[in-house]
Amino acid sequence: MKCSNLTTPRIYVAATRQNDGKTTASIGLMGILSSKFNRLGFIKPVGQRYVEIEGHRIDADAVLMREAYSCKNELSDMSPLAVDRKFTRRYIDKPTPEILEKNICNAFDNVAENKDMVLIEGTGHAGVGAVFDLDNGRVAALCRASAIIVACGGIGKPFDEISLNKAVFDRHKVRVAGVIINKVRPDKIDQVTSYMQRALERIGLPLLAVIPQRPQLLWPTIRHVFDTIECELLNGEDHINNKIHEIIIGAMTPHHALHYFKKGSLVITPGDRDDLVLTAVSLASTTSDNIAGLVLTGGVHPRKSVLRVIRKTNIPVLLSKSDTYNVASKIHDMMVKIKPEETDKIKMVQQVYNKHFDIDKLLEVL
Repeated sequence: MKCSNLTTPRIYVAATRQNDGKTTASIGLMGILSSKFNRLGFIKPVGQRYVEIEGHRIDADAVLMREAYSCKNELSDMSPLAVDRKFTRRYIDKPTPEILEKNICNAFDNVAENKDMVLIEGTGHAGVGAVFDLDNGRVAALCRASAIIVACGGIGKPFDEISLNKAVFDRHKVRVAGVIINKVRPDKIDQVTSYMQRALERIGLPLLAVIPQRPQLLWPTIRHVFDTIECELLNGEDHINNKIHEIIIGAMTPHHALHYFKKGSLVITPGDRDDLVLTAVSLASTTSDNIAGLVLTGGVHPRKSVLRVIRKTNIPVLLSKSDTYNVASKIHDMMVKIKPEETDKIKMVQQVYNKHFDIDKLLEVL
């Protein structure tokens, strides 16, 4: 089975690993393609990170693209399959490949109808989904799409990973249209471009872009933290999108804390450390370089007098029942994904891709 639509141009965005920048590449490519085509479609056939909308599991990237680029399609078509934690076991117990493939093909055909171009975003590396017969190579083949492979900066390791992922697409007779090397140190751009271009030529792949690293894109917000840890928002709801530049564990004296509490700092401290909480609050009232927010741990509510002072500021304050170590570990390990409301990050991605991505080279091979 394959999709019925044979006429609408399309491209499949895959990556060598999770968090290599596939979603960022999709944002950037959608921005460039919107300047070339009037009617764009987006679909993420298989998703793993989803939200519940009107009783449907919808991949978060489909929601992001619909809001960022005003895509007109139904969300259920833009995200036909969102995989929960038990999905793999259910599938192995009772395989239904024909049903899944039919759903994806129908969704793609709906998205592609009356469109000038469709961008298809994969999930994880090329082999992800193989356990339920829908690895990225198979899905790209179902959609009759050529693929772009996104890899992280460097030369040797990304080339090896690109070769491995290309083999999966080759097995499904999916043409790889080119490569994006992402998250490259700015001082290494020229070197990586020169060597990767020559290395990729040896396996017949064009280099479409070398994208410089932008640390700001990895800055989480207080909302990211709120969504990651079990907590209660005590203050600062209007500033929940404050960006976090660094994380500070509040285990020092207030005097020493003054050297660490800076603009963009997220301070994690036990809820009974009134001294550190008041130090952070006092800084907020005397300088414009406010900390990003506070996370109070141990389930200890601040005293009423301290809470009154907190509520005179706009600092977001979260209260978690977990201890400081567990909260800090969860925040350290959390996956930072661009959210629809982070328009500054979306604009930054668009600007970077407009500068560094060779759209003409891509369109030549489609």
